[in-house]
Formats: sequence, structure tokens, C-alpha cells
Amino acid sequence: MKYTKLMLIVTACVFSSQALAFGGISADELRTLFAGNTVEGEQRAGGIPGVDAPNKIEDHATAFIVYFDKNGTVKKKTGGKPKLGKWSVTSGGKLCITWKGKKEKCAPVYKEGKIYKRVIERKSGFFLKELTYVRFTPGNEYNL
Repeated sequence: MKYTKLMLIVTACVFSSQALAFGGISADELRTLFAGNTVEGEQRAGGIPGVDAPNKIEDHATAFIVYFDKNGTVKKKTGGKPKLGKWSVTSGGKLCITWKGKKEKCAPVYKEGKIYKRVIERKSGFFLKELTYVRFTPGNEYNL
């Protein structure tokens, strides 16, 4: 039991130091990066609480395309299914998205080389999903 707790603490410390090493993006940088742009990337599901490690991310990824309108609406296409929602940026530098019929999810965005990542956590601290933003194109490139 003590070994398991120690491993969880070590894992959390390693992840936290990696996230801090890359640094979150400021609120102004986030608005500039996302507002009025089509963003392409992929998302991976997190692990199952009570079964997997808290920072488990699945190997399988699902591609997505999202348009972040300057008016605060967001449109997403994942696997042919369109979604509509609202987006905003907190003063603390978190990107928040509320999909229609869902609760708002806020998380910082980190730059890793030429890509950007956002990890959404459950209240329990387990990862819900990891989003990787790979390509940013001005305008609504795919007419979402």
C-alpha cells in the first residue's frame, strides 16, 4: 500500500515538473492563438479512476477540427459529428470550452515545441483527456 502511494506521488511530481518546464500560455497569447482560427489536432482519453494511474493517457487518438470564432462560439467536428459550444479564456490563462449540453471544462494550454497541449482533469485528479493542437489556420477553413 505504501509503495503504491509513493509511486502515485512520484508520478504526479514528474508530470507536474514536465508541465512547469513547458510553461502555460498567457491569456493574451491564448486569445491570439485561438480567436478566429481553425485548429486541427487530436484527443486522447484519460485512464479509468481506480484502475489506471492518475496521469494515464490512452494510445488511441481521435482527430478533430475546431473553429474558434472571435464572438466566443466554437464549432467542432470529430469523426463526422459536429458540436457547437462557447469558448473563453480566463484571466489566469486557462482555455475554457462549454459544449452544448455539457459542463464547462477549463485548463491551461502548454507549448511543447511546435504543438500545444491541454490536459483536462477530473475533480479526482485523474486525467479526463489530453488535447493536442497541431495546426492553426486563420478563418473558418472548413466552413464549420
